[in-house]
Order: sequence, then structure tokens, then C-alpha cells
Amino acid sequence: MRNLSADVVFPISSPPINNGVVTVDDDGTIVSIVERSTFNSDELEIFEGIICPGFINAHCHLELSYMKGKIPEKKGIAQFIIDLIDYRNGFLLSGKERNHMEEIDTAIRNALHEMQQNGIVGIGDISNDECTFSHKAKSDVCFHTFIECLGFFPAKADQYFQHSLSVFEKARALELDASITPHAPYSVPPELFERIFSFSQNHPPLFSYHSQESEAESRFFKNASGDFKKVFEHFKLPLSIFIPTGKNSLQSVIDFFPADKKILFVHNTAADATDIALISEQLPEAYFCFCPNANLYIENQLPQFSLFSNHSDRICIGTDSYASNHQLCILEEIKTIQQQHPSITTQQLLQWATLNGARFFDWDQQFGSLEPGKKPGLNLITQTTTSFQLTNKSITEKLI
Repeated sequence: MRNLSADVVFPISSPPINNGVVTVDDDGTIVSIVERSTFNSDELEIFEGIICPGFINAHCHLELSYMKGKIPEKKGIAQFIIDLIDYRNGFLLSGKERNHMEEIDTAIRNALHEMQQNGIVGIGDISNDECTFSHKAKSDVCFHTFIECLGFFPAKADQYFQHSLSVFEKARALELDASITPHAPYSVPPELFERIFSFSQNHPPLFSYHSQESEAESRFFKNASGDFKKVFEHFKLPLSIFIPTGKNSLQSVIDFFPADKKILFVHNTAADATDIALISEQLPEAYFCFCPNANLYIENQLPQFSLFSNHSDRICIGTDSYASNHQLCILEEIKTIQQQHPSITTQQLLQWATLNGARFFDWDQQFGSLEPGKKPGLNLITQTTTSFQLTNKSITEKLI
């Protein structure tokens, strides 16, 4: 039995407790959360800072960990896509395949270890192949694997889906929770959306979707203009396979999404109030995920966080991948948000980083909040202000 105390404890599901104590048993299960005054000092492990639950990383691409530092920053999403695919293809085509797999395996192992050390207990991870599956199967971290389905040619929709289905079956053979999910509006034609959303064997039926990552995406949907043409030209894709809608990317595809399913809209960098209202009205089970440091890495732009103020119980946090970030740390993501918008409280940010993600993935019986009987992990956040605002120097330490 351990009694861990800090300047403030954020249970998340209830108000913060100044000088709180979290008592846990030997396997990390919470026994109680009370004020320090009920203990003698020699019974306590006392820390300066904040104690909160373990973090949920709602959006990650663990399979891209070998790309750390390889993709140029702040070039925009179209150039990012080109650089990422070119690097991946060049990497896989050079040298011996065995050496590639060893390097990829090592990068995945290191990235997963880093996330655990940074207090992440659950991950929503994107997969296009099975290279992460053996790591997930033996990890203490809780995973949901989103099998990303994409392809540009409408006539090949079934071929694209069959590839994703084969990856899905490999995940399920290892008893990994997994679902086949659409990638992004520009890479999923209507025929493929229909194929994905008619599939009924997802376990559980969760979806993740790269949404409104840039203004260029919406310009392309409105009139096939702007930077996204570079992607088609670079990969010699005929522009005729894309039909502009005269509407932005979200408005062009939202009718494909089932209203009764949980869908995580990731990035939302270019979303406006009308878009957010449309998602809320048509998709009552939808959640939003912010990956601010990836947005800065790719577009040097952040979402308008204030527009989401009425949806604070549906916001999650992700790190994206090492192709688009310098670290895989949820605390660094919420620090970026609070530094840009100091009015967003630490309590709100910690809810986004813990309980909301746990609820989206249906992990909230164990994770997301400090409550007796749960085993959510405990993180210590230090170097905050006296009012417990996060600072540039704030760091996180995994206590349990």
C-alpha cells in the first residue's frame, strides 16, 4: 500500500483536492482519494506539483517511428504527404529488407517505451500494416488499432478494402482490438467510404478520421485548386479521378458517416463554427482530437480551440507520429494549447488528456480518472505556476 500526496490532486471526475492523497494497493488499484490532513506525515510520499491519472494518446502512428527527424517541417500538408511517401518508399527500397525491419522494430520499441515513461497508458494507433502488432500484443499499454483504409481510384475500392481487411484479420488473430477506418477525405472515394462503413466486424466499432488538416484540403474540394494538386501531379494521379464538390472537405463527405457510431475527428485545424455544429448535429457520438505540435510541425497553424468550448467533454489529445513531431508526450501537447489559450484551465486540459479519451475507447472502467477500484496509472506534473497553470518547464513523471 502506498499513500502518494501532492500539492493538488486532479481526480478529473471530481473537483481538484489541494494537498490530496491517493492511496493505491500493490497492483496500482486506487483505494481512496482524500485530504492530507487525515494522515500522519510519516505515512506519506509527498511530491511537489500535480498528481493526475495516466494519459490517453488518442491519435498516434507508431509504425512511422523510424521517420523521426526525417520529414521537413512547416511545408504544408501536401508537401508533407509527398515527403513522407517518398521517404518511406526510398527507405524500403534501399538495402536489405531484414535491416529495414530491425530498424523499424527498434524505433517502435523506443517510441513505445518513451510514451510509457511519459505517463501514457492507452493509445489509439493508426496502422497500415502489421509491423506494430507484436509490440502491442505484449505491451502493458492498452491499444486500439485503427486499420487505415485509403486509395485514390474509385474502381479499386474493393482492392483497397481487401488489403485493410487482411491487416485487420492479422490484428484480431493476436486478439488486438481493431477497426477498419477511413484515412482522410482526399484519399477515400465515395465507393471506399461505403465499403468501410458497411463492414460490421470491427472490434469494437470505433472510427478515426483525419479531418480538415489544412485550408488546402478544403480549397481542393471546392474547385480542385491549390497545393493538393501537387500530390496528384507528383504521384502521377490523373486529376480526373477527383470530382470537386463546391463545398469544403467536411461538408463534402459527412453524409457517408454513420450517426450511431463513435468517430474521432482528428486535427480539425481548419474547422470553423459551422463545421463543428454540422458534426455535432449529424454525428452525436463524434469526438474531436487535437494534435497541436503536429499541426505546428506540418502547417505552422493551430485549430481555433475556442470554437470547441461547448464540446469540452468530447475533446481528446494525440501526439500524431515521429514523422510530424519531436516527441511523443501528451503533456507537451497540452502545454502548447494552454500557452496559446491561457483561459483553458489545467482541469479542462487534463480531462481532454485522460477521461475523454478513456470514454471514447470505452476504457473508462479502468482509465481516465482517479476513483476507488480503478487502475488508471498515476502521473506527477511538476514545475507549474502557483495556480497550477502549465509552463514551458513543466514535466511529467510516471509514478505508477
